[in-house]
Amino acid sequence: MWAEKTKGMIKFFRHIRQNLLMENKTGKYFKYAIGEILLVVIGILIALQINNWNENSKNKSMETDYLIRISQDLDDDLAAFERTIDVAKSRNKRILFLQQAINDSDLAIKSSDYFIKSIIRAGWTFEPSTSDYTFDELKSSGRLALIQNKDLRTSLSKYYNSRHSNRQWNYVRENVQNKYYEYSAGILSQEQSIWVVKNDYEKNPDSIIISQYELDEVYKRFKSKEKFHQLFPQVFEVKFETIKAGERFKSEAQKLKDDIQKELDGVQTKTKRKANTVY
Repeated sequence: MWAEKTKGMIKFFRHIRQNLLMENKTGKYFKYAIGEILLVVIGILIALQINNWNENSKNKSMETDYLIRISQDLDDDLAAFERTIDVAKSRNKRILFLQQAINDSDLAIKSSDYFIKSIIRAGWTFEPSTSDYTFDELKSSGRLALIQNKDLRTSLSKYYNSRHSNRQWNYVRENVQNKYYEYSAGILSQEQSIWVVKNDYEKNPDSIIISQYELDEVYKRFKSKEKFHQLFPQVFEVKFETIKAGERFKSEAQKLKDDIQKELDGVQTKTKRKANTVY
């Protein structure tokens, strides 16, 4: 619109300038020439301003989109951390149960299903499946600067860098888990082990069908595995550290999500104010 008006004004000035030249009015000609130049400059400045406004509006829209997507990713993270904490607590209960069962055969017999399942499940580790796809996209595309709030931008980087660095802990957990599998080998028969693995849900209602004789044999093999028993404190410690890490990341994820929501609320408030402004 401004470009069309500018062209119209330039034609108008050009027409006047031509008339002044024909009438030999040089002084007025130069005044109109200067006016024409000023008009062109003003038109260019207005066009640049409009272009900058459009670009800023586009960037703000992209920033909002990224923040919404990251907030959704954080919802997935929060659920994953909650699941990690619950599973680690459940498996530590199993370790404590096995520790007690070493010197209490009645405990193993009375809770035979829990006992059989715990021999395998207590050693399992659980890595939360977090969602960092949106942030990786934002970072790899060179658009991190779209997040105009510097504090929020720093918080995002710290959170995701911390998530990546925590993966070094996986080596320790996997090492303990491998030892657990090695030291517990032979306690359960192949058939019993397969049954437990197939029913690998903590709240699974199915119970293993096992005779008293088979249960006694399992307990004897369990009782004889001293090296396996010695690993229990380390397994418990790994799960305990997993719980602490899960709670820490859950807290960080929730704070980051709250900060993002504040930023989004601020953008919506500014948009409403502009919409309600009377010019």
